[in-house]
Amino acid sequence: MKRPSLSPVRAFAVPAVLTALLFHASSEAQLTPRALGMGLAYTAAARGVHAADWNPANLGLTGNPPISVSIFSVSAGVGNNSFSIDTYNEFAADPHWDADEVAELLGCVPDDGLAVDALAEARVLSFSAGRFAFSVTALGGASARIDRTVLEIPLEGTRVGEIYSFDDMAATSLALGSGRLSYGAPVRVSFADTFAVGGSIHLDAGGGFGRLDTSRLDLEIGTFGFNIDGRYAALAAPLGRGWGADIGVAARTRSGWTISAGLMNLVGSMKWKKDAKRYSGFVRGDSVGVLDFGDEDDEENGVKAVQDSSWEGDAKAFSRKAPVELHAGVLYEEGPVSVAADYVQGFGDLGWVTTRPRVAVGTEWRRIRWLPLRIGVAIGGRIGFGTSFGFGLRAGSLSVDVGVMNRGFILPSSSKGVFLGIETGVNL
Repeated sequence: MKRPSLSPVRAFAVPAVLTALLFHASSEAQLTPRALGMGLAYTAAARGVHAADWNPANLGLTGNPPISVSIFSVSAGVGNNSFSIDTYNEFAADPHWDADEVAELLGCVPDDGLAVDALAEARVLSFSAGRFAFSVTALGGASARIDRTVLEIPLEGTRVGEIYSFDDMAATSLALGSGRLSYGAPVRVSFADTFAVGGSIHLDAGGGFGRLDTSRLDLEIGTFGFNIDGRYAALAAPLGRGWGADIGVAARTRSGWTISAGLMNLVGSMKWKKDAKRYSGFVRGDSVGVLDFGDEDDEENGVKAVQDSSWEGDAKAFSRKAPVELHAGVLYEEGPVSVAADYVQGFGDLGWVTTRPRVAVGTEWRRIRWLPLRIGVAIGGRIGFGTSFGFGLRAGSLSVDVGVMNRGFILPSSSKGVFLGIETGVNL
C-alpha cells in the first residue's frame, strides 16, 4: 500500500507555511497620519472626524471644528521584532557566516520567536458636524509569530540526542469595513471646566478572519535517523457581518489640560458564517532516515516513511468580534505647543488589538501656522518600539497631514519596519 511521504524540509516548514497562509489581512485602526507623527499619542488630542476612532466623548469638548471632513486617508506599514536594515546590510554582503556570526544573527531574535505585523487603515468621505461624526473606514490587522527553532536548525544544524520543539507559533488576522456614527455631549460637573460623555455605534462587514488554534511539532534527532510528530489546526472565514459600540468620557480645563478615556468595541457581535473553513492535519514518523523518502515504503525491511495528512472542512457559523480596547490619554496645550501621552490596552489578541499595552508620548509645534510639526515615541503594542515624525500643510480650510513611524530609532538604517500615512481634509 502506497502512503504519502514528507521530506524533512517540508516537515520543518508545516507550521511556518500555515502561519504564512493565515497572515493575509493587513489593516489596522488608529493609524491616523497626524497620530502617527505624534507617536500615536492621540486619544486626548483627537477632535472632529478623528474623535470617533480614538474616543467619541471628545466630540463633546470645546475645540472641535464646526465641520471637519476627511476626504481621503490611508496609512499602512509592516514591521518585525528582530531584524533591521543594518542587520540586512551586515549579513547579506557576507556569503559565508562563521559560528560567531550565526550566533550574532540568532541573537537578534527574541526567545519567543520572530514576530511580524502588517497594519493599515483607509478612510473615505468621513465627516463631523458639531457633536456628531460619521466615518467609513476599512481597518484590521494581521500578526504572525515563528518559533526561533525554525531559524536555528538551518543556521546551526542539528545535534544527536536533541529534541527540537516548534511550539511558539501563532497567527491571527482580522479585516473589517466599518460605518460608525458617533456623538459626544457636554455634562455639567463641578470638578472640570468641560466634561463630556460620548458613544459610537458601528456596523461592520468582515473581510477576512484567520486564527491558528494549534501548532505543535517535535523533532528528535537520533544517530541514524529522527522521529517527528506534529499537528496543526486553524479556522478561517472570508466574510462576516456584525455590530459594535464604544463609550468614553473626557474632561478639559482652562489651564490647558485634557484627559480622555474610552472603551472601544465594548459590546457587539461579529458573526462569520459564509464559507468558513477548518483546517487540520498531522505529520509523524519513527526512526526515519534519508533513504526512507522514496515513492514506495519498504515495510518488509522495517522502513517507516513519514506520514502526513491534511483535512479541510466546512465550519459552522461562529461569532468572533474584535476584542475590547482601552484608550486613555492626557494632553497639555500651551500656546502653539501640545504635549500628549497615551496608554492603550487590549483585552484579547486579534487583528489590530493586542494584550501587550502601548505607551506613547508625542508633541506638536504650531509656531508656523501653515506648517505644524510633530514628533513622538511609542513602546509596546503591535508596533513595539517606534519613533516618529510628521507634519501638516494648511491652506485656509484645506489640510494635508503626513506621518512616518519607524519600528526602532528614527534613523532609517536601524528600522525594523516602517508605517506611513497621508490624509487630505477640510476644517470649517
